[in-house]
Amino acid sequence: MATANSFLDVTHEIKLDHDNVRDLFERYKTATDISQKSAIANTLVREMAVHGDAEEISVYNHFSSLGLGNAAAHNKEEHAEVKKQVYQADSVKVTDPNYDQVISKAVSTFLEHAEEEENDQFKLILQAVTPEENDKLAKEFLTARGKVPTRPHPWAPQTGGLAQKAAGLQGSLHDKVIETVEGREFVDVKYSHPTF
Repeated sequence: MATANSFLDVTHEIKLDHDNVRDLFERYKTATDISQKSAIANTLVREMAVHGDAEEISVYNHFSSLGLGNAAAHNKEEHAEVKKQVYQADSVKVTDPNYDQVISKAVSTFLEHAEEEENDQFKLILQAVTPEENDKLAKEFLTARGKVPTRPHPWAPQTGGLAQKAAGLQGSLHDKVIETVEGREFVDVKYSHPTF
């Protein structure tokens, strides 16, 4: 049986993703080497894509029972916009003269949503769950991170249900092939999720 000290906190795990995007963007802005900028941009795209889909197929499915049903619909709308912006960043080469503006818009859209979650929704989630339920949600979110696409697919289903999960599995296989064929490079993220 798990003790209180070993319980995971879903809001902490979600915030780790937000903080990784914040850190990666700061690193991107200060990078001067084009190959380093490209690797950081690839990582930014991957982190934002994985985060959004993982929330949709895990945490948001529980919002209704937590009294946050309207927040789930609102968040999915914001995620749809984030996905469009991240898709744009994924479609443009870092060497394009407008790339800094494209990636900045994607990150800004992502972080506006992240701040809303952190400031308005986290406390409501924590008030609505027991430590055991929180741990279960956190583990579901972390498991989902490993099952979703690593690149944005804004036209895929965003229902949070089986259709999105099935499309996600297919998309993640496709993304691995594309990343391998293109030889995409990535950088390490600053914050790591626990393994369980």
